[in-house]
Amino acid sequence: MAIIDVDNVSKEYRLRGGPPALFRWGGARTLLGRRRHKTIKALEGITFAVGAGESLGIIGANGSGKSTLLKILAGVTTPTSGHVRLYGRVASLLELGAGFHPLLTGRENIYLNARILGMTHAEVDAAFDAIVAFSGIAEFIDDPINIYSSGMYLRIGFAVAAYADPEVFLVDEVFSIGDEAFQRKCRQRIGELKEQGKTIVFVSHDLGIVNALCDRVILLREGRMMAGESPQATIQRYLRQVEQTRALHAVCQGENEVVLAQGCLSLFHGEREVSGAAGLYVTIESSGRTYSSANDAWEVAERAPEAGAFRGRMASLPVVHDWRFRLDGDRLTWHIAIECERETTIEAFDANLMLRGGYVRWTYGRLAGPFPEILPGDLSWTVVVAPDAACREAGALPDEDSTLPPVLIELESETPYLRLQWSNTDYVNGGRLLQAGARLPEDARTFRPGRHELMTVSIRFDMTAGAVLERVRARRDEFTLERGAFSARFESGGVALAYGGAELTSPLRVYASILIGGLWNDSTGLQWHRIARSGGRVEASGESRRFPFRQHWELELADDGLRLAIWLETLEPIDIEEYHVSVGLRPVYVCWETDRESGVFPDIDPHQEDWRHVNRDYAPGARITATCKEFPSVALEVAADPTRVGVAPFRMTALNTDCHLNSRVLQALCTPGIGKLHFDKGRHSLFVGKVVVRQQSEQRQTD
Repeated sequence: MAIIDVDNVSKEYRLRGGPPALFRWGGARTLLGRRRHKTIKALEGITFAVGAGESLGIIGANGSGKSTLLKILAGVTTPTSGHVRLYGRVASLLELGAGFHPLLTGRENIYLNARILGMTHAEVDAAFDAIVAFSGIAEFIDDPINIYSSGMYLRIGFAVAAYADPEVFLVDEVFSIGDEAFQRKCRQRIGELKEQGKTIVFVSHDLGIVNALCDRVILLREGRMMAGESPQATIQRYLRQVEQTRALHAVCQGENEVVLAQGCLSLFHGEREVSGAAGLYVTIESSGRTYSSANDAWEVAERAPEAGAFRGRMASLPVVHDWRFRLDGDRLTWHIAIECERETTIEAFDANLMLRGGYVRWTYGRLAGPFPEILPGDLSWTVVVAPDAACREAGALPDEDSTLPPVLIELESETPYLRLQWSNTDYVNGGRLLQAGARLPEDARTFRPGRHELMTVSIRFDMTAGAVLERVRARRDEFTLERGAFSARFESGGVALAYGGAELTSPLRVYASILIGGLWNDSTGLQWHRIARSGGRVEASGESRRFPFRQHWELELADDGLRLAIWLETLEPIDIEEYHVSVGLRPVYVCWETDRESGVFPDIDPHQEDWRHVNRDYAPGARITATCKEFPSVALEVAADPTRVGVAPFRMTALNTDCHLNSRVLQALCTPGIGKLHFDKGRHSLFVGKVVVRQQSEQRQTD
């Protein structure tokens, strides 16, 4: 049964100017005679029905008739023709605070406004505490509201309407109320009402919340109803209309279209939008603040039927975005660079690729899995899979019966700190987000005047789901050593370990780090320019951009894991405070054991900002092991090395990382205790040993 029935509704307004001056020629005659009126049609022939428990969104450009239609539904105005029928209690948020008396207290106005909305005194008593708690103005509830700020006034108005327990809830642009925190509460409350089976009709320019909360969406244009379909179909139709009017440039090849508008790219395939609510955009972090390309002033540098070049000047930084994109059939190539007009400090940058929530599975290197469902209570973005510096390819896959195409995303960048990360957005945006970005170390944050290439993003729409999975895995398998269920994959100065397809290492992986002049130089930050594989052996070389040295890694499969040798080639004499070789493990590993002691890893505090050693004996050793119930044990072993003469011994230690990395670490630390480690120009052995991976049954037999 329909709880709202709108039948052929039209609304006309008669406009007329003020009376002319009496002293103008003809003025008295015009004043006393018949005036001329101009008729404006705000709505024309609107027909639809809303079922009980259904959420209906109304979208359209300014002046399209959205608010007029909502006022007719609320009974504030009547239609010129046609009929409207509503059943049940109606609460409307057309003008928040309507019915409030400025001389009454907040408490008195809650009772007054709630009674206007149809609540009994007993119902207000029952909901009063929830209304006050939601509004957040308990401290001022017994003060007259004429001393309230506009934000407080709006908070209490929304809180009363939201807890009036209506059958029908009418909302007009409520998501512009108050600060960001209160807007999130509003969205969550409307999501709760939807879950309770209330009928919701609301007008909003926030297409993300419309898509997230609505079962159906109506599109109005110049008072006429242009569409009344699913949220995705209607929003896509509206976006196409909007983007045609505001787009800087649009290119089309076959079924694919790319539109650049207001500092973001929108992607369409077969007339259906592939990108999410925010599209594809870039953010830059400087001095602790994040700046989005969507807020820049953009202009066209070059324009072609299949390509374009664009520049976006940032308002708050001396930086200009320089984007170039090209659409070749089913492949989009997006070059991202910046130009600094003067020396600028940049702490991080990200290319944010938001896709529609219709994508249900992700792939990421050798890993793949389902995206978690985005729920009404999800008010922030959540990481789906940990960031990986080694991964340069990712995929997003829809349901088999979806009209969305499988998407393959590939990246190229000279930045060694680049990370890929899959996330879910909040409930409002309702999308899947792939972030490709870098958080830069302090010594790499100064960008000199001139052009800086950040990355190149390639997006393909022409592959099947199976082909996307195989392509991503094949790129990662090129330098993967496998024996039985065990695999070791070298990429960008680190080794990821897996057993039976399950990752054992955290995003830290197996890596090395050297402390020079108070600065840590991780192997994952080197430029790796030579990687070769021969059978069960991989050799790689990486060079520091900061200090005069190179690292050479040699990896080889062993019966019980991986043999690892790391050499340091110094291009001139160099002094090192200390260095280590470490294995970063997933937090499921709970126990550790060295040559001299054993223990349990403490839980990592969610606010922990530093790394902490968990063992107490730092005497020289040769082995450290981590165990858990779910996966095989992992041990880091130091082998005897006759070429390593005059260098301090290794000390085996177990650590917890900070809460962000959330990892257990097995570490072989080489520190001189007093003074520094001196290396003359030439090639020196840093580490020779093994990473041993054993099933628990094998571990017991060995013991």
